[in-house]
Amino acid sequence: MLSIISCHIRAPSVLRRAHPIARALAALTTVAVLAPVLVAATIPADDARIVKVTVYRDRAEVVERAVVQLPTGASTIEFGGIPIGVESDSVRVAAEGVPATLGTVEIRELVVEPVETPEWQAAQDEVRRLEREIGALDEDDAVDKELFKFLRAMGKVTAESAARDLGEARADPEAMNGIYEMMQSRLRALGNAKLERQEQRRELQEQLDLATARMRTLRPAASIRSRVAAVAVESSGPGRLTLRLSYLVPGASWRPTYRATLDADAGEVALIAEGVVRQATGQDWSGVELHLSSASPAVGVQPPMLVSWFLRPLNPNSIEEKVVVSAEAPVRGRFYQNVLTLTPGVQDGDDVSVASGAFETEIVRSAYNVAFRVPGDSDVPADGTDHRVVLRQETLKANVVHRTVPGVEDRAFLTAVTTSPKAYPLLAGPVRVFTGGAYLGSFPLKETGPGVELTIPFGVDNRIEVLRVPEPEMKSREGWTGKQKQVHKVERTIVTNLMDREATLVLEDRLPVSEDERIVVQIGDATTQGYRDSERRPGVKLWTIELAPGEKREIVLDYTVRYPREITLPGLE
Repeated sequence: MLSIISCHIRAPSVLRRAHPIARALAALTTVAVLAPVLVAATIPADDARIVKVTVYRDRAEVVERAVVQLPTGASTIEFGGIPIGVESDSVRVAAEGVPATLGTVEIRELVVEPVETPEWQAAQDEVRRLEREIGALDEDDAVDKELFKFLRAMGKVTAESAARDLGEARADPEAMNGIYEMMQSRLRALGNAKLERQEQRRELQEQLDLATARMRTLRPAASIRSRVAAVAVESSGPGRLTLRLSYLVPGASWRPTYRATLDADAGEVALIAEGVVRQATGQDWSGVELHLSSASPAVGVQPPMLVSWFLRPLNPNSIEEKVVVSAEAPVRGRFYQNVLTLTPGVQDGDDVSVASGAFETEIVRSAYNVAFRVPGDSDVPADGTDHRVVLRQETLKANVVHRTVPGVEDRAFLTAVTTSPKAYPLLAGPVRVFTGGAYLGSFPLKETGPGVELTIPFGVDNRIEVLRVPEPEMKSREGWTGKQKQVHKVERTIVTNLMDREATLVLEDRLPVSEDERIVVQIGDATTQGYRDSERRPGVKLWTIELAPGEKREIVLDYTVRYPREITLPGLE
């Protein structure tokens, strides 16, 4: 761009003595000077690479880093290869280095057309050549087919002529023999040529299939659509500037999983927290600092609005009556908080670093969510498959306890009662359990806060024998007129410790709970003492039994139910 600058030139003394008209012209003379205006330089961020990724449950925040050499004045730095699905309102940029002012960030679409390579063109030529050869064979087939029809027609005419000559005693045997031999030879040649072409066609078709497959592998891909982020920068002087560009992209997710291994002799549980990461964002993450966060940016930062609820009686005489709940609809937030730089006034919690064995994972905690910093650098290709990373490894002291519910299943289940890690919560996810090097199965873990009691089941343990002994049910009627029914039950369970060490067993049994004052439930004297009532399950009794090696113990639950005879109690009668 050129600008015209007008400069007034002062007339010399010689001209001042000249003719007045000449002096006036000289004084009014202007000279147009053309001067260039500086245009903002465009600097591609060629060395930009992804250095950090924070994966949320349904998307990811990607941070790219680039170092550029800035000239003095205005520049535009372009980051290419950004996924087409980038959320424009999440784009952030930060910089350090030479003093500069960051301006706006413009996001625009870039379409890269495919390039036909020489290898693909050669493969395409080979396919066309083979198709032409097969087409030539088809033409030969068509010509021979017409010739075959001609020979058959000729044979028919010759046979009719020969028959007339024989009837008129004018037949020439040698001429007729020559004609038949010629036709036989031509028909045989046509048949052999057809067989040869069939073999040639088969071979050419095989070559064509291979050439077509090769051409497809070499075929240029479809147009590649991506976005470019153009960052405006104004620098007061030349120098190096390091930029960090962050943005949210869909197509990424993670979920927590766990592995729990029991060492019953040591009374310890090795708990490994893992993250299963899956991404198909269009960008491979190679050697990145990987964070896994439980936050949900898609939910937004604003709480929902609860609108008024109006009740209006329905008018049965009007078929056009409408129920109006509210004139407003609930509103949900859709704004993003900058994860790299918190909004002024928003304070993040202190970072907590906990060492356990060979792992030292940084736990970034705030009042709202938890984020795990995966140790080391991580590689997660954009292939849409599961990639497992280890987040934490803890060794938890545990009490090994067996549990049995003989009224449901007469087997004992091994459990480890421990305390969850104090440094971070356990997010909800599946737990795979192992003991003695064997995989036993998995169970769903609910979200568990830090430092609370945690029970991990490890499946059936046949070293504790549980035997439910059936007892006959006693029914009778009471009162002078027999108006009352009575049911007496005795539930008897025998447990045996088959191990060579002591075992703690928790046995659960139950008696019915009355919800009607006419139904009376009474526990009997034969019931084994030492039980406690469940806090959340009425009627459930729990016995905690210490079994010596080889010890056998009997647990009895004795109860009676009385109720009027006009009442029918399902499950009891």
